[in-house]
Amino acid sequence: MNKKSAIQLSVYSFIIISCTSISMFTSCALPAAPDGGARDTEPPKIIFSSVPQSGTNVQANKLIWTFDEYFVLKSPSQNINSSPPLPQSSKFETRGKSFIISWEGDLIPNSTYVLQWGAAISDLHEGNVIKGIQWVFSTGPSLDSGEVLGQIIDPWTGLPRKDVAVCLYPEKSSNDSAVFKPALYSTRTNDSGFFRFEHISKNKIYDIRSFEDPDGNNRLSPGELKPIAYLKKINPHEMDTVHSKNSFYQSLPLLKSGSIADSVIKWSPWGPDTSGILTLKYIIGCDTGSYREGIQIKPIILELKGKEGVYAQWASSKLCDSNTVTVSGLPPGTYELQAIYDRNSDGKLNSGDYWKKEDPESRISAKTPIEIKANWTMETRWEINRTDPVYKLFH
Repeated sequence: MNKKSAIQLSVYSFIIISCTSISMFTSCALPAAPDGGARDTEPPKIIFSSVPQSGTNVQANKLIWTFDEYFVLKSPSQNINSSPPLPQSSKFETRGKSFIISWEGDLIPNSTYVLQWGAAISDLHEGNVIKGIQWVFSTGPSLDSGEVLGQIIDPWTGLPRKDVAVCLYPEKSSNDSAVFKPALYSTRTNDSGFFRFEHISKNKIYDIRSFEDPDGNNRLSPGELKPIAYLKKINPHEMDTVHSKNSFYQSLPLLKSGSIADSVIKWSPWGPDTSGILTLKYIIGCDTGSYREGIQIKPIILELKGKEGVYAQWASSKLCDSNTVTVSGLPPGTYELQAIYDRNSDGKLNSGDYWKKEDPESRISAKTPIEIKANWTMETRWEINRTDPVYKLFH
């Protein structure tokens, strides 16, 4: 090896050793974050608010909340609900770790505001949503303490209706045109159909309007006129946690209607070798309760409903009625019995009409379905309350 080659080899060796040393030093000085670890399941926490919870004598045109981490603000105009409504000029924005609502003008004097955030705030990385936030403050010297509770149910099924708008209007302003404007108080039903208004003025009488509200603005739009329920002259009671829990299921029941039921279909009885027979004994109760209007007894319509529609229909307008009926030539399959409380005596199920102040009618179903088999005679018995079970609670 000549001298030149030896020098080149020494230089190359020095470079390799230097790079290896630097690499080792760097890896020791700047360790990488380990993979895995516990997943963050906590939503952001409020560490500062410009208006304290349950604050009074609030005179402001801006509300600020600061969190302990960065967050995402999702559809605030739909998720955040204020009762009474904030001014229409209100703006929602984020600034660093702060959430800001601002507006021009003044709030309503001597009024308690309740802000519900819905699913508006979540953390930046994992999407953990802050749930159950309800921020309360008053522009007067004290918080209002009135409360109204209730549940929205479908009178045709007796099942609760979730995520429908419920709006509270002072009685004097609750005319037909008022329902197109923002309500003084508004909320939405939970998964069990319940709603609750808290911190409202006790010195007023209210009307309630409830309606499906897909755009989430808590007011009626032209396409939302038909599915509406109403209740008049509601007096709030004093907020009391214990009392509220005890009386929750006996609170204000409002009605929500669904789609029109199937009408009686035209069908041809099947042949005797391929069809079944149903023998039904129905018994109508004797107690009219408060469903009775004067001395007139409203009809109850019984229907046998199958896959294709209603196969048979009977009506009863008497107290303590009992009868046995038979339907033959039924196609094999599963059927159900349903009863309609025909409040307007027109022989069919009606959805009601808000503009005519007509309530929707109720429909109930027997608990056990009927299985029709070929060459079999099925016998069943159904006892039905004379009193409409849906309206019984509040008429």
